[in-house]
Amino acid sequence: MFNFFDIDKIIDQFPDEADSTIVDVYLTDELSASSRLFRVYYPIPRHYHETCEEHLYLLTGKVAFSIEDEAPRILAAGQLVTFERNTIHAITEILDSPAVFFTVDAPRRVPTDVVYVNPDDAKIRPFVTHLKTS
Repeated sequence: MFNFFDIDKIIDQFPDEADSTIVDVYLTDELSASSRLFRVYYPIPRHYHETCEEHLYLLTGKVAFSIEDEAPRILAAGQLVTFERNTIHAITEILDSPAVFFTVDAPRRVPTDVVYVNPDDAKIRPFVTHLKTS
């Protein structure tokens, strides 16, 4: 099986504003791994994923990205960050928008697998909505 994707066309479909922290679209969704594009609209509170390792490649924009207890690092378009499951991470600031990531989660990340360090952060806004592509 194989697929071709027009990444720029998909990015152009992300809305200018969102009620959720991110808007995403699955490119692939297999048990062994899932791949997605997502745009970040608001800082992402400290959280982790229990089911997968994450590989984040920033396609556009610039963000302040923190892992564990380290000070945030500037992540700019063209940079990649990877980390294992249960690694606490956050986007503390969006410095240049739109901030759009290509991500590969292995094995597949269950969409509900977002564990906030501070459970009250889950009440701020929905974490994700899914893009309806045309």
